[in-house]
Amino acid sequence: MTYKRIFLVFSLLALLLLVSACGPSNTVRLLPMKPAASVLPTPSASTIAVVKFTDKRVDTSSLGLRRDKSYFTTMDDTADWVSRAIADRLSASGFQVSYTMNASSAKRAAPDYILNGSIDQLEVRETSATSFEAKIRVNYVLANKDKVILRQPLMAAGSTTTFPNNSAVEKLLAETLKDIVEPMNEKISTIVQH
Repeated sequence: MTYKRIFLVFSLLALLLLVSACGPSNTVRLLPMKPAASVLPTPSASTIAVVKFTDKRVDTSSLGLRRDKSYFTTMDDTADWVSRAIADRLSASGFQVSYTMNASSAKRAAPDYILNGSIDQLEVRETSATSFEAKIRVNYVLANKDKVILRQPLMAAGSTTTFPNNSAVEKLLAETLKDIVEPMNEKISTIVQH
């Protein structure tokens, strides 16, 4: 009888260790966002230079907190991840898009429009063993050769409850970024096509 109890206790401990090992690690990959469909630009399509956004977060190495107060981190360049997603989406909308690391390079290319901005918040939080929340907040500026046409903040938030693993966190961040990129694309497309 005592052997059965000991076996049951060890079995439960093994199961708990197994389940805890399946949880997400602290290092998260930032998955590239690929548009669902794209339109090839025409030779007369407007040219837009997307400048790599500035990461204005206090701790640029952190993506947020785990329940145990450790940090989610990434080996990827967060500003590059956000900026390239925006450039790829605009390109898929039929614009001639270039991607540059700084504003002076963008100006030398003499595009019709320059888009740059900042990342003010990008974080994911583990709220329970199976629940995660993500928030992204950016400010962006669209200018033509003469003046600033549009200056606007955008914020998106998302949450998921799922079996805990890294892919759940990565997918949540990608979906939250999509909720930033899509309205930005719509607003810019409306302005640039007029």
